[in-house]
This record gives sequence, structure tokens and C-alpha cells, in this order.
Amino acid sequence: MRYARCIIIAVAALLIAGQAFGTQRNLILEIRTVPLAWGDSKLNEKCETVFSRNSDLRVTFAGGEGTSLTFPDARYDIDSLVNWGLEAGGRYLLTVTVEREGLERRKGFNLPLIFHKFETVGVIEGEFRLIDIQKGKLLAAESFDVELKGPRQFQAEWDQNRNDPSLHISAPEKSKFFSRLEEKLADKLAKKIGKLVKGR
Repeated sequence: MRYARCIIIAVAALLIAGQAFGTQRNLILEIRTVPLAWGDSKLNEKCETVFSRNSDLRVTFAGGEGTSLTFPDARYDIDSLVNWGLEAGGRYLLTVTVEREGLERRKGFNLPLIFHKFETVGVIEGEFRLIDIQKGKLLAAESFDVELKGPRQFQAEWDQNRNDPSLHISAPEKSKFFSRLEEKLADKLAKKIGKLVKGR
């Protein structure tokens, strides 16, 4: 009797695991970034790491290893993307287009005639589009604007020096800084996409 009960429990566990695996949907990522003076973009790796934490999704990359399909040149043509996605065997296609990634110097807090604050800010801007391949429709098309604050410096009101050495980011630190900025974007995208595909 006890042996039979163990078998039933084991079979039930396998069925539950099989159902869980069966609901896992394939999300194909296609990411385009801009050239960076301080090194290569790590956004692909950041997105893969963050998106893989969602147990409902299995992440692959367009043009990844073992893929012979060429991604459509017309990356805003829904029909072309859907046909490509069906052939690639995906459920969802997420295209991410980075249009700008760089540093800005901004004048922040100001106390007139006494002092002000300059700060260095990392900015990454662009657009993402999420397509439901099986249903053949666009689920979302939204712009993104993610910022990360860097060094800041208070100055006397009469200084007005945007080139203050305290605001600079060294070459080694710049790579780490933009890595954190891209991770922030990846987190934002993963949360947004997770909500959009949940329960579909």
C-alpha cells in the first residue's frame, strides 16, 4: 500500500513538472545597440541573465548559435517578423532598438548666488516592440529612457565649471558604469514583458 502511494506521488510530481515545462514559452530576443567608444555593449548578456529568471519564458536570441535563419531587414514589418518567428519556432519576439547611449553633464540643485550642483548622468534611450508570433499581432511598442546617476559636484555659484575633474569617469570605471546602466534597462524590460505575457 505504501509502495503504491509512493508511485502515485511520483507520477503526480512528474505530471506537474511536465505541465510546468509545457507552459514555458519561447521568447526570441533581437537587440540592436549603438557603437560605444569605451567598449562593447553588454545588453545582450544582461537581458539573457535577467529574462532567464522568469520560469515562464525560455529565452533565445535571433541569429544565435545553431540558427540559420536571417533576421528580416524590415524589422518594423509585422508580417515579415511573424513569418520569421513562426519558422524560428518562437511564441514571442522582442525587438530592442537602442538609439542613444552616453553621458550627459547636468546642472541640478541650485541655491541662487550661493552654490549649485553639477552631475554626470548615464542615459540610454530607444524603443522595444513585443510581438505575439502565434496570434500574429503587435502586443506593445514603447519607447524607453533609462538613467543612472554618476559623479556629482557642488560648486560656488560663480564657478559654473562643467569640466570639473570630479565629474569625470575614468576609462575602467566607465565600462562598469555602463554595465550597470544596461542592467537597469534589462531589469525594466524584463518586468514590463513579464506583465505583458503573464496569463496569455
